[in-house]
Amino acid sequence: MPKIVDHAERRREVLDATWRVIARTGLDSATTRAIAEEAGYSIGVLTHYFSDKQDILVSAHRLAFARARDRILAATRETTGIAALRLALLEALPLDAERFVEAQVDVSFLGQSVGNAHLRGIRSATYEGSRRLWRSFLDQADAGGELGPDADLALLVDDVVCLVDSLSIQAIVDPDHMTADHQVVLVDRFLARVSAGGAPAPAR
Repeated sequence: MPKIVDHAERRREVLDATWRVIARTGLDSATTRAIAEEAGYSIGVLTHYFSDKQDILVSAHRLAFARARDRILAATRETTGIAALRLALLEALPLDAERFVEAQVDVSFLGQSVGNAHLRGIRSATYEGSRRLWRSFLDQADAGGELGPDADLALLVDDVVCLVDSLSIQAIVDPDHMTADHQVVLVDRFLARVSAGGAPAPAR
C-alpha cells in the first residue's frame, strides 16, 4: 500500500524549517537548498508545494501571522476590554524563543518588502488583518468605559500596531536592552496612558 502523505503537515514542516534557517542565518541565506536540507527533503519536494523561494517566504509570513492570531484569540477567550488587549499584546510580542523566531521572520519579511511591490501588498494585507483584530479589543474596552473620554479608536489602533512593530524590531536588533521584561513594562505604560482609570490591567 502506498504511503499516505499529509500534504498540509509537509508544508508546515517546510515553513518551520524556513523559520529556523532565517533565525539562524538570515533571510539572504534562506535559499531553497538550505530550506530543503533543514527540512530533510529534496528540492524537488519543495517545488511540489511552493513555486519558488518568494512563495515559501510569503507562506512563512502568513503562517506566522495566523499562529499569532490563534494564540491571541485563545488567550483572550475569557477576557474582554483592556485586560484582553493586554493579554493580546503579550502574545503578539517576542517574549519567548518561539515568538522571537516569529518576529525574526516578520522583520525579515518587512526588510524584503522595501524593494518589492508584491511583498509590500501582502504585508499591507497582514497589517489590515492586525488592525481589525486590535480594533475589536479597543471597541470592547470603549464599550465598557475603560478608555479615556477623548479616545480616538482609529488612532489607538495605529498606536497598537506601531507599539508591536517597534518593540519587536528592537527586541531583535537590541535584545540586551529590549528584554521580555522591558517589553512588558512598556506595554503596561501604554495601557496606563490610554485607560480611563490611568492604570493597566493586573499582571497575569
